[in-house]
Amino acid sequence: MNSQEQIIELLYSFRQVHLSFYQLFWKDADMLGTTWIQYLVLRTLRKHPDIGLSELADFILIGNSTTSGVVNRLVKAGMVERKRSEADRRSITLRITEKGDELRERTEAICKDYLEPLLHIREEDRCHLLRTHRQIIDILTEKGRERKTYE
Repeated sequence: MNSQEQIIELLYSFRQVHLSFYQLFWKDADMLGTTWIQYLVLRTLRKHPDIGLSELADFILIGNSTTSGVVNRLVKAGMVERKRSEADRRSITLRITEKGDELRERTEAICKDYLEPLLHIREEDRCHLLRTHRQIIDILTEKGRERKTYE
């Protein structure tokens, strides 16, 4: 197998894991009326109340524009509320509502049910996988930095 095929094999493996998870998640999430990204927003706001949009986007690893759209939908649905910051009246902070927290709990229960079997992977293998993922992230991040210096 040549190097290009090895890279494609690695990327395809990530894609398969990603799709397997989403296929499981979507079955019940659709019934709950949520998406994975919305769940991540609710979970993050539960852990980090009163953060701004940029901080939220950083936590969930998506851009501000996409995060803003997700937050707008959650605000309309009564799951998230916007508040003026006490420290800086020009800033808006985000907070999960009781209704949003209930949806987060129900969604978490579904995720736990589906994903708990992953804990049967030996700890040593799980740690190795996480170290490998960290290496991949570091390599790609460094490549991204190098590329920016060319532009």
